[in-house]
Amino acid sequence: MALGNRREESAVPALSAALTSNESLVRGHAAWALGQIANPEAIKALEQSYEDETDQYVRSELTAALDIVALKKHL
Repeated sequence: MALGNRREESAVPALSAALTSNESLVRGHAAWALGQIANPEAIKALEQSYEDETDQYVRSELTAALDIVALKKHL
C-alpha cells in the first residue's frame, strides 16, 4: 500500500506480478496500488487482470482502481 501512496512507478512490474498471486488479498492490494500509480503500464496490468479475475473482492478492487484512473484522466 505504501508503494501506491508514494506512487512508486518503479514498483509497477512487481505490483503487476502480484496481480497473479494465489492470495486474493495480495491481488487486491496490488490493484489498489496500481490504481494510485495510474501510469500506462499500471493501467494495462489492471485491464488485463480484470479480464481473468474471478474473485469478487479482487474484481471490486480492480473496478475501483480503474475508476480512479478514469477520474484522474478527467481532472
